[in-house]
Amino acid sequence: MKGYFVVLLLCFFVSMMGIATADIPHLIGNWTGPYVEYNASEGFSENEGGFFFINITEQKDRIFVGNSSYIKADGTPVMMKMAGVISADGTELSVVEQNNGYSHGKILGSDAFELTYLSDNDPISVAVDQFIRTS
Repeated sequence: MKGYFVVLLLCFFVSMMGIATADIPHLIGNWTGPYVEYNASEGFSENEGGFFFINITEQKDRIFVGNSSYIKADGTPVMMKMAGVISADGTELSVVEQNNGYSHGKILGSDAFELTYLSDNDPISVAVDQFIRTS
């Protein structure tokens, strides 16, 4: 029984080392991509010429900060502060935009990720965004 416990404990420490040594993606830079949105007051929309922009300006370990922006259909630019965190295994990310909503997504490669956006502001809205690094 004691040997089984030692083996189990050893497996635990080896798995923790794997988590601790996971590669953390470097996300600083400019990202852009199209989005598809549903807004309760406007319905479904796919902004074919509309793009969403993210500028990640700082990153420390798994936490990053920056700005997100887009241009409304009427031409009005919108910019929001944002912050996010990368999952321990380096494959997912979660983002919050100041006074706006939350996104969760998957890192698809060193230069691509996808986010799903949720907002319970009135009117509620959701969106799917795909980003590629532009610089």
